[in-house]
Amino acid sequence: MSKSWKRIVVLLVFVLVVAPVFADSLFSFHVLADGPLYKESAADPYAFNSHLTVIRATDQEKKPRTIRGVVVEYDTGSDSYQAFYKDMYYNDEALKVNKNMYLHMKGGTSLGFFRTSFEGYKWVPQIDFEVNLAGYINTIFNLFSKNEALAFDGSYFFGGSLRFADAVTVRVGMHHFSGHYGDEVLQDYYIYNGVDYSTKAYTGTDYYDEAGALIANYHSLYGGNESNQYYLIKPVEYVRDNSWLISLQADVLKGLRVYAETEIPMNPSWLRPVVHCPADYQNPISEEDRSTLIQRIGGDADGGEYLSPEQLQAQEELMRGSDESYRALRIHFGAEYRYEFSFCTAFAAFDFQLHQDGQTKHQIGAYSKDNPWETELTIGGGVEFPALSSDAHAIRVEAFYHTGRVPSVQWFYQRMDYISVGFSFY
Repeated sequence: MSKSWKRIVVLLVFVLVVAPVFADSLFSFHVLADGPLYKESAADPYAFNSHLTVIRATDQEKKPRTIRGVVVEYDTGSDSYQAFYKDMYYNDEALKVNKNMYLHMKGGTSLGFFRTSFEGYKWVPQIDFEVNLAGYINTIFNLFSKNEALAFDGSYFFGGSLRFADAVTVRVGMHHFSGHYGDEVLQDYYIYNGVDYSTKAYTGTDYYDEAGALIANYHSLYGGNESNQYYLIKPVEYVRDNSWLISLQADVLKGLRVYAETEIPMNPSWLRPVVHCPADYQNPISEEDRSTLIQRIGGDADGGEYLSPEQLQAQEELMRGSDESYRALRIHFGAEYRYEFSFCTAFAAFDFQLHQDGQTKHQIGAYSKDNPWETELTIGGGVEFPALSSDAHAIRVEAFYHTGRVPSVQWFYQRMDYISVGFSFY
C-alpha cells in the first residue's frame, strides 16, 4: 500500500472510530438511514430502483424476436462434433410488425445500514460512511399474444459508501447479475423448433414468412448437411457471479449530479456465456483438466456449453490475444439535472453504457481486441412528486428513449430501440 493510501486509511479510522470517543457531539450514528448515500440514477437501466413502464419498440429489427441457443452439430461420418450459437425464433407472433409493445416491471431498492456521520471540524470536511445493501428483480412481458414473460433477471450489491463534504460519494462492493428466460417463452421455443425433450435432438423445423413463403429449411439453418445430427444443448445464459462494483458520484452544482461506475469481474468468478470469459480466469471449483473458466463453462461439465476440445483450445488462445486487456468490463457514466417547484421536481437525465464483452460479438471465435465495445444510450426526463406520508414512496412519472440492449440481461445479444413511459418509485 502506498504512503498516500495509508494516510487516507489512518485519517478515516481516526475520524470514524477513534474521534467519537473524544468528541461525541461531532458524530451521529443511524442503524437504518433515511435513503442511501449513493443515489440511484433514473436513466441507468441497471440501477437498483423500482418502476412500471410500457415500452414500444421503434425498430422492427431491434426487439426480442429470437432466443440464442447452444447447438451441437454431430458429424456421424467422422464421429466428431462442434458447438455454435444460433438465434432461433420462439413463436410467430413476435415476428409481426405490429407486435412491438411490452410491459417492463422492476422491483428494487438500495438501503443504507449503520451510518456513521462526522459533522466536520475545522479543516476536516463532513464525512459519512454506511454499509450498503441493494438489489432488484426485473421482468418483461409481451403485450401481445398470451402476454408471456420474456425473462426474469436479478441483481444484488453488498458494500460500503463514503461521502465527503455532502457532495462527493464513493461506493465499492460486490455485485451480481443473473438472467433467466421466462418458462412460457422457453416452452414455445422448444416446440417451435421441433426439439425432442428426451434427447435434445431436432426433429426439424422449416421457417416461413407471414405470406407463407419458405424462409429457410431445417438443414440449411443448422449446417446444411442432412447426414449430421443437431442437438440444442441449452439457451445461452448471462451470469456475472461476482464482480467488483466501483462508483463515483458528485453534486457539482445546485441540481446537477454526475456519476461514473465500473464493474470488474472477480477472478475467480462465474461468467456466462463462455465467449465472455477472459483468458486464464480460474475455475471457481477444483476440477481435474478444467483449471480455467473457459474450460469449465465451455466444456462438457454439468451446465457446460459443450464446445469441442479443439474449440476450447482455440477460444483460450483467441482470448489470450487480448494481452490481458480484456476483462469483460462494464463502464458507464451519466448526469441528472433537477429543478424544484413548490409541488414537484422536474428532472432530465442521461446514461451511457460501455460493455467490453461487445468485443466478442457474443459468438464463438469472434473476439478481437480491435472490435468496438458495445454501447447503450438512455436519455429522458420527467416529474418527481414527494411522498405524501412517512410510510409512502415518492413517485416519479418518467419517459425515456433507449438504444442499446433489451432491458433484461438475459437478452444481452439482442439490440433494441424503444420509448418507455411509466412510473418509478423511490
